[in-house]
Amino acid sequence: MDKIKEFYELADSYCHFVTSKENTIDDIPTLLELLMKLYLSALGLPESDPETIDSATSDKTDKKTVTFKKQIPTFYWEVFDPFTKEEAVCADFAEDLSEIAADLQNGMREFEAGRTGNAVFEWKFGLNSHWGNHAVDALRALHAIRIR
Repeated sequence: MDKIKEFYELADSYCHFVTSKENTIDDIPTLLELLMKLYLSALGLPESDPETIDSATSDKTDKKTVTFKKQIPTFYWEVFDPFTKEEAVCADFAEDLSEIAADLQNGMREFEAGRTGNAVFEWKFGLNSHWGNHAVDALRALHAIRIR
């Protein structure tokens, strides 16, 4: 299976998993695995420029909120740039997971519309500028919850 279709299927699995139900503490290992696979798989996508100016992502993404049962703390502290001394800020990994899903869905719509170059561009650009940061931040928070 080619890397682009494989990434699409992984993104689809992730989006379905995080938005289809209220997540519990038992879902932490699966969330960790999905996020790590997504990140690693995105690194393997080919470089691509957008094929067209118009895109299926021009419509606002219908962002679904990820929810967790009360047994999981969702707020955590983070520093945005680990190479500068700055104050930690409060973050929410439920929001991280929702933002990742929204970004992935933008590329998924492009892929489904047959604009593979646009899809890959969306996914790679998001990895480097937005959803990749959310993924790394969420991984750290989920890891901390897992080892508590």
